[in-house]
Amino acid sequence: MKKLLARCFAAVMAAAVLSGCGKSFTPPPSETPLKPVADLYIENHYEGVAPTKQPATETFTSADGLCVIEKKESYYDVTLDLEKGSHYDVGKAYGETLLKACDDLGEDLEPYMFENIRNAFSELNGDYSGVKKRIDTLVEAIDPEYRDELEGFAEGVSGGRTGFTEDGVLSADEAKLVSLVPDVLRPTMCSAVSVDGSRTATGERLSVRLLDWDLGSDRQICRAHCVLRMKNGSRSFTAVTQIGVLSPLTAINDDGLMVSEFDVGSGSDTPYECEGRTSYSFDMRHCLENFTTAREAGEYVVERSKYYTWCVNVMLTDRNEALCAELVCTGNEEKDGCSLLRDGSTKLNPGVEWDDPNVLCIVNCFAADGNYDGLTGSEVNITRWKKYRKLFCTDEKLTVGRFKELLTCEKQNNIITNFRNAGTVHMVIADYSDDTLQAVFAGEKKNPDTPEFIDLGSWHGGTT
Repeated sequence: MKKLLARCFAAVMAAAVLSGCGKSFTPPPSETPLKPVADLYIENHYEGVAPTKQPATETFTSADGLCVIEKKESYYDVTLDLEKGSHYDVGKAYGETLLKACDDLGEDLEPYMFENIRNAFSELNGDYSGVKKRIDTLVEAIDPEYRDELEGFAEGVSGGRTGFTEDGVLSADEAKLVSLVPDVLRPTMCSAVSVDGSRTATGERLSVRLLDWDLGSDRQICRAHCVLRMKNGSRSFTAVTQIGVLSPLTAINDDGLMVSEFDVGSGSDTPYECEGRTSYSFDMRHCLENFTTAREAGEYVVERSKYYTWCVNVMLTDRNEALCAELVCTGNEEKDGCSLLRDGSTKLNPGVEWDDPNVLCIVNCFAADGNYDGLTGSEVNITRWKKYRKLFCTDEKLTVGRFKELLTCEKQNNIITNFRNAGTVHMVIADYSDDTLQAVFAGEKKNPDTPEFIDLGSWHGGTT
């Protein structure tokens, strides 16, 4: 293992320094291969080690039974029952029950939201009308049932308060923003890899998504991890997200369609537009509730991409296929390319290499030939891409234990080109051999070198 890691690091850094279509860069001192491999990598051991199943410490149930929240050591396990109530009633029950389950909800979540707002708008001076316009426009554009759910949640959690005031209490407007951060304020960097059954010991797919986001000045987001189980018959799905979020960040439906989103950006010279646009986050939820395969869902978001507020990647996997929907919203095909579905064998931009068509990799940029190249000239993207290539484009038949060992081989040393880094909020693995999810959640202290994987149970029908 140590020899593999040493070869991987040396090859990645050499490629990073030399890569690019006429572009080059020199890594900062913290990124150069001057430290011993032992300072950069760790050999973790997960073979034969089952993920930890956390019991509920407290359970909170709404009076109408539409919302059940189990409080666990690392996360909140939330079940919303759309089989027994309307979207508005379920949303309201969630908001009201969340206030009981999380005493410091507003004290944690509201400051975090304002930090995100200030990161996106540096010169607001107390005028939040621009933020509110974005929220109102996108709420009006999403499916009516999702809009009803958001309105119900906002009513339940806010007690009728509106506007933007840093008072430790979530208002209705702030509560809606919780589900629309990717569309209104945008996320940060993430990555994913999916290996098909030809590359696994079980013969079934393994997919993983790593969500990297601003953890908050007091790591507030680490106290808000949530597994949301939406019970709705054939439209049921399970999402790994944060409390109060009704759009999926990382999610999978009963048929095994997994979706997740990745920031790509639209260029600093492309103005933000929300008029006539809609939410790609809630379009991902539409996919979960209405499609059974990655390709069906991918074709839907490709068709809708011209209405999105940002250029994004969306990972879509099922038992048989893994795709990256590279979604261009600018309409500038000459500069940015066009929306398409990329798989492991898609032709890539010049200077971008990938060895195994049975493995799909996604970082925060487009990679398909003809789309804007944010890979070869970006240290963060090209280095992570090449690390994934070295670790996963091999002949090894991966067990889920070995999969986890490779994903956790980097020490947590604040190097931003690590695919698991100081800003990783969660790592979610979907194991198609037994239809289960397991995850690593960032804690209130520094992310450990050897993380604990949590058993999240089955992704079927809102069951654990």
